[in-house]
This record gives sequence, C-alpha cells and structure tokens, in this order.
Amino acid sequence: MLDKTLNRDVVLAMRECVMFSGMDDAQFDALLRFSKLITKPAECMLFQQDMPLTHIYFVYQGAVKLSRSTIKGDEKIIEVILPGRTFAEGVLFKGAPKYPVTATTLKSSTVIAVDGKQLLNLLKSSNELCIKMLAHVSFRLHWMINELDKQTLHNASFRIVDYFLAQITLTDASRHEIELQVPKRDIASRLSIKPETFSRALKSLEKKGLITVQEKTIVINDIELIKEKMALEEL
Repeated sequence: MLDKTLNRDVVLAMRECVMFSGMDDAQFDALLRFSKLITKPAECMLFQQDMPLTHIYFVYQGAVKLSRSTIKGDEKIIEVILPGRTFAEGVLFKGAPKYPVTATTLKSSTVIAVDGKQLLNLLKSSNELCIKMLAHVSFRLHWMINELDKQTLHNASFRIVDYFLAQITLTDASRHEIELQVPKRDIASRLSIKPETFSRALKSLEKKGLITVQEKTIVINDIELIKEKMALEEL
C-alpha cells in the first residue's frame, strides 16, 4: 500500500499519469491500496518473458527496458520506459495470462507495481472509468503504429533524430542539450539499428553540423533546421 504522506511525491506523480488521471478521488485511493513501491538496482529483472502476468507498472524514477528474445537468443529492445509512464496494462486488458516481454532496469529505478486483478475489479465497477482507460490504450496503440511506420519507412538518421527530439520538453530555445538516459547500444536496439550503423549515423549528423556528441550528452544545434531536414527527408 502506498501512503499519501510517506510517499507524497510518488503519489503526485501517479496522479499526473495519463493512465490514472481519469480516476476520481475514491478510485485513486483504492488504487493506492493495492499498489506497492519497488526500488531496484541497475540490470535487475522485474519480470521475465512468459512469466504469469500479475502486475502492471508505473516508472517513478530510472528507466526500464522491455525486450524479447529471438530464436537465436539475441535480445531485441521493444521499448524503453522512462519516468511518468506505465507498462504492461495493454497485456492485462487483453486478458493475456503471461508477459510477452522481459522488463529489466537500465539504471537504479523506482517503480510502482499495481495488482492487475484488483485493477480490473476497479474498472468493472465504473463504465466511465473503463471508457477513459480505453482512450489511454487507444492512444498507446496509435503511438505504436506510428513507431512501426518510422522503423520501416525511414532511415537510421531519421529514427535517431526523431528519438532525440522526443526527449525534448517544451522549449523556446533553438539549441538544446539532451542527457541520454540509457546506453547508446540500447537506443540502437530500440530503434532497430545495428550499433555500428548507429555510430555512423551519429558521425554523419555531427559532420553536417546538426548535432554535437559529447559522451552521454547530445546537443541539437538548431531544432528548427533539423525538423526541416526531417520533413524533407534530407537526413
């Protein structure tokens, strides 16, 4: 159970999450009663592919990668979940009995585990809440379709720049610095790019003056210019 006083900042972050923002006070209080705080070090598994599905998760701090194993035993990163987002809810709502991916922390992370069965019972008590949750899942589906389009229709440079721009919050500045939250090799896997291709694309973008690479910091030298290049497929 999450205590509103002891876990004040965590509770506030959950309240702002799209997944839970449609709940009224009573529903949200019920949610907190079957939620628990979990802190894990880097490279720690939350659950493994094909394990029985028991909880959905909200990332408060850190980063969690969702991955699948190929037939050859290689790892394919499906998504990297950063603070403020949830994962595994789509599988829960689908009624699937097992997790289709493995969830592993990329850095020291704090997550909230929400009991899946009790969340479903809460949803069954309110048609209005179900509709709001459906809207959330629909948004996630459209996002995934958009991501699939990017990975099949655009080159490596486009995908990398698009990923970097997604890390930028609202800003009026033409130049912006991005601190990479996850290793470059994991970003490459997430974008379905080989590590060597990822490195070449970064060097190409830097040679064109569009970005500057400073170890874990990526500097977007001119946001509007790079967006124009993306629109014209000139990356």
